[in-house]
Amino acid sequence: MILARYILKEHIGPFISAICVITFLFVVDFLVKILDNVLSKGIPIETVIEVFVLNLAWMLSLSIPMAVLVSSLMAFGRLSGDQEITAIKAAGISPFTLMRPVLLVSLLISELLVLFNNWVLPEANHRSVELMAAISRKQPTAFIDAGRLITQFPGVQLWVNRIDPSTGRLYGVQFFEIQKKGPPRFVYADSAEMHYADGGATLLFTLLSGENHAVDADSPANYFRIRFSSQELSMANVDDRMERKSRSYRSDREMPVDMMLDVVNSADSAYKALSATYDTTLFASLLKLQAAIRGDSIVPDSVKAPEQDSAKAFKALQRVRITERNDERTIKNANARLDGEVKRKAQYLVEIHKKFSTSFACFIFILIGAPLGIMARKGGIGTGIIYSIAFFVIYWVSLIGGENLADRLVVPPEAAMWFSNVVIGIFGLFITWKMLRDRYSGDSKIKNLIRKIREKIPFLKKKAKA
Repeated sequence: MILARYILKEHIGPFISAICVITFLFVVDFLVKILDNVLSKGIPIETVIEVFVLNLAWMLSLSIPMAVLVSSLMAFGRLSGDQEITAIKAAGISPFTLMRPVLLVSLLISELLVLFNNWVLPEANHRSVELMAAISRKQPTAFIDAGRLITQFPGVQLWVNRIDPSTGRLYGVQFFEIQKKGPPRFVYADSAEMHYADGGATLLFTLLSGENHAVDADSPANYFRIRFSSQELSMANVDDRMERKSRSYRSDREMPVDMMLDVVNSADSAYKALSATYDTTLFASLLKLQAAIRGDSIVPDSVKAPEQDSAKAFKALQRVRITERNDERTIKNANARLDGEVKRKAQYLVEIHKKFSTSFACFIFILIGAPLGIMARKGGIGTGIIYSIAFFVIYWVSLIGGENLADRLVVPPEAAMWFSNVVIGIFGLFITWKMLRDRYSGDSKIKNLIRKIREKIPFLKKKAKA
């Protein structure tokens, strides 16, 4: 019991330090991206602090597993470097006995992280999206960046090629406006100026030297192209005052597991209903054709078919061709709807499994950190950071790549999200087994590995000889 407390005590300092350092790096990156836009709106300091606190949730969900890996590497590395591991082995205590309390605590951290990812993180993401939407409504011009599609305006998408920093004038402006009644409208202008109206509730764009492109709502075959030298385009309900509005819609990153399971069940039910409908109605004509041409003809070859009017036969073939084209178009649309339901189900299954797989990584990283820490025989923060970054990059690249493949239905969501854990877990079990069998001997093993790598790579081999 005393030894277990001693081992856990060695992990507390590196764990807290790693969380602070890693979270600080995330915070710096976040502040560089968003804080300039937020501060330019004259928002109260408490609102800025709220933006920061809400975004701390996703930072902690990433930094905690990495901190577990860093702390295990540094703690066991210090014990090994100070020859305490050797003394413990001499006392007849297995290294796995040292790992056991850390594994139990990491399992507890994994369970707590599952609860955090399932309840705290989705709600924080949801409130963050609502808050950022309120901030964007207060002064949406601060979110207009050149070379980026702007979607903050309701019903309008905006693209700007260049912004004059001194005057604020926009150049190369393109609007795609989705109208409530009628087809969408595309507006292009060489330049534009912005100002507020109606007490800050409406944003007016004065467009200069541009064109309007639209389709006639009554006759879609007619296409309009109207040139103008000056024209005003308004964005209503912008509101220069920051007003928060509740948002009923939630994305997959804003939902707990039970809500995502409802979406998965809904997509599964919709897929089955669409399949049943298509099987009975969509392919009726094709099934009749299949039944008509099935098997060989029963008419003998000696019996000649009566001559047909070529004009009537040609018209009949035209009708068959039109019917086939319509059926092909309908089948493609049906397959697109079915694929959409399958992709929707896969998207939410990926997010469900990610909550558990990233949390369980805390336990997996101990299987790597403890043996590697003993093998490195160095307790410095540099060693822990180098090993941690290497394994964490491998882990997250595999996780992100698996997520993309699962969203495209290339691999199942379960395999995509748990592949990294399985591979790294197997490697961790292997080196743990090696450690228990004393198959490696600390720094000498690392030196031998480096020597073998240099012998395999010609450039390093020449450099070593020199």
